[in-house]
Amino acid sequence: MADFHQQPLGAAAAAAAPPDHEPPPEQQRVRKRRRRTMACMQCRSRKLRCDREYPVCSRCQKSKTPNKCTYEDGFLWQQPNTVASPVFSERGPTTTVQMPPADRATAHPTPDSGISSLASRSHPSHPIEEKRDKFLETVLGAPKAAVNQEPYVNTDLLQRPRHLPESHHHSTSHPYSDDNDDTPASPSQQLDVSPRIMMRGRETKTRFNGSGIFANLIAQFPDLRAFAEEIRQASPHLSALRPDLMRVRKGVWKRKPLNEPFPMPTTSSLITMIPSRAVVDELISLYCTYIESTHRIFHIPSFLKQLEAFWPQRDQPDQVSPIFVVQLLLVLSCAWNLADFQTLQMKNDGHLQCYTAIEWVMHAEKWIENAHIKRPELTSLRLNTLLIIALNIHGMKRSQAWLATGTLVKQAMMAGYHRDPTRYSRISVFNMEMRRRIWTTILELDLQVSLERGMPPSVQEADYDTAPALNINDDEIHEDSTELPAAKPLGVMTDCSFQAVLAQSLSLRLKACALMHAPHISCRYEEILHYDFELNRHLSKIPTWPTSDVDDFQTAHRGILIRAMLENKIGHSLLSIHTPFAIEAPKDSLFTPSARARLEVASMILSTQRRLRETSQQLSLCNMGDWTMQAYCTICELLHQGQMTNGASTFLTRTLPGLPESLISLVEVVLTCLESRLLLVVKGAKEYFFMSTIVALVKVGLWPSQAQIYKQEVVERVILFAQTLFTRHANCAHLGEWGLGNFKTNQVPSLNATPGLAPPFVPDVSMAHAPNFGMMQPPGGDLDPFLDAFDWGDLTGFTLQQ
Repeated sequence: MADFHQQPLGAAAAAAAPPDHEPPPEQQRVRKRRRRTMACMQCRSRKLRCDREYPVCSRCQKSKTPNKCTYEDGFLWQQPNTVASPVFSERGPTTTVQMPPADRATAHPTPDSGISSLASRSHPSHPIEEKRDKFLETVLGAPKAAVNQEPYVNTDLLQRPRHLPESHHHSTSHPYSDDNDDTPASPSQQLDVSPRIMMRGRETKTRFNGSGIFANLIAQFPDLRAFAEEIRQASPHLSALRPDLMRVRKGVWKRKPLNEPFPMPTTSSLITMIPSRAVVDELISLYCTYIESTHRIFHIPSFLKQLEAFWPQRDQPDQVSPIFVVQLLLVLSCAWNLADFQTLQMKNDGHLQCYTAIEWVMHAEKWIENAHIKRPELTSLRLNTLLIIALNIHGMKRSQAWLATGTLVKQAMMAGYHRDPTRYSRISVFNMEMRRRIWTTILELDLQVSLERGMPPSVQEADYDTAPALNINDDEIHEDSTELPAAKPLGVMTDCSFQAVLAQSLSLRLKACALMHAPHISCRYEEILHYDFELNRHLSKIPTWPTSDVDDFQTAHRGILIRAMLENKIGHSLLSIHTPFAIEAPKDSLFTPSARARLEVASMILSTQRRLRETSQQLSLCNMGDWTMQAYCTICELLHQGQMTNGASTFLTRTLPGLPESLISLVEVVLTCLESRLLLVVKGAKEYFFMSTIVALVKVGLWPSQAQIYKQEVVERVILFAQTLFTRHANCAHLGEWGLGNFKTNQVPSLNATPGLAPPFVPDVSMAHAPNFGMMQPPGGDLDPFLDAFDWGDLTGFTLQQ
């Protein structure tokens, strides 16, 4: 390695000569350097020829050990003063990259850092620095296509080339420093962070997900795939369950009702789908308590008045507004999972299906798509808002949610909802307030989906001037009101308390989301700390409404849910701003505050979830969100980080006795809550499988002597989840010809029979001639159900931000 850093003799002699005797530029000679052997560590140790593909060479790829394909840190990132790049010889003359002089202070990030290296300050007496990013092409060959073509790649901390785009090479500072530089990093220094992203597909057909997505946190567990492979090899009975696991992962609703065609809905057909009045009343009561309290869409007294007028007209479709019927179906579908199915069935005159609510959503969506409403107005905005909420509650079309909310924001802006209605005299006092409510709800929906997808929000504070809705009860305002009632203090709980309190931090959360999901996070770390201060200030100002003395449990539940959701919304933004820096905290103490803050926020979110689960199933279901998934993975990643870095984790996880045990207990309770929710939605089993494996991986690292038990827990959870889901729909037609699959034979092994792994599974004879559901068996006849059911291709096809 020493000769790799030596300067050419000609350059050394020129540096030693006095300035007056400097040879003319044309006489300077640069001795050619003997080319160093370039190969990954695995090929070099085996003395094999390496094609130097990055991040995984073809030999390591074919050997099915991509995680072992690594390159020497110094070989990759410590380049000489000049490097000739033969890669571009076919395009033109060889390019010589000028490196900074030895006396110039440069910063070298760690090889797996998520923080990009900033170029040094330019010096007028030296040549302008050219593209340093060509160095990777010099030592590794031409880069691969922009999208990874291989199904499995090395996801070790989502390694990226340590260079910046050309436009960023003139920045002046960076928190990382040389080993020889004693200057500590400062929060006032400029950062340039390349957010972790995920892109699937190839060529022009790709799908992008930004840094905030749950899958990017999973990439912080580089040994997860090897761990799952160990479980698969020790559980041969999973092979026979492979078709059933695949059906669960893809959703048991694929054939019916999701892919079953139905005619264009009419007012008559929509009315026939409405259940009995007793069912409607119960679902509307649940909707008002748990959904409308955190998504202000309606003026509830006006909506209930329309509902009363509907019942006498139910048998006369010509007199019924189809918009109201669609609204009613979407309201009922939003509350469906909060009710007990058997209770609803007893109250209904006809027969309810397990997928009745899904049919309501699908018919309402089709009617809205074909309504061709030319000018957006309040009722159409309500319809689209309800549709987005209903789809999310049932786990449908999640990948299209960001498009839907963006379109909804633009529709509202086309109707002028982004401008405060007091500017226009033709708008009544009542409608002014309704416009403000729906606009704020739309902005919050768009911000929430943007955080989940890792995308920028559609608008910022400068794009609108609509005032927040008043903190009042619905019965204080009506359509004939001539002046607005006085707003109550935030410490008094009203029908609009959630929106009134959350609106105070909206502009700050919009700015934070735009900053963290830009192509480059260009800021100073002190700005991140300022965001943290402001968000925590809003968090501390959340009122504590009394709930213990309330006689009505619905009012008490509403107060509990509103406070929990306020904490979740602000906590989600805190996780967003701290996660990229907290991941780097073990390598640079500058980011230790982010690691501590992230642990605190994640613990708060999960503790709230556990508390609500102990109170009510409805509260637990309504409190679940993407913030819960991120907090779950955050806690697991912090515990796992200490194992991977020899204890270099946050100070709390190292010093507080019993903290890992408490955090694991908290995580497992939340996993149970997640299971309850995912049994009710269209899709989501894949996330459950991943999260079950992640917590087992962390527990094995903490307590290796019980590794076999923890691996067995993963198998039990996966199988029992599938078995429970099939059993719930044992008599449903949408399971198809297979019905319960292998679970109907009662030949699934007793999972608690032994402390070790389950005994081999004896497959059902009926499986012998079963269709393979389009899945090919790998060479050698060895099925890979565990990995296939997890769909590793979705989470390993990472493209790294350049």
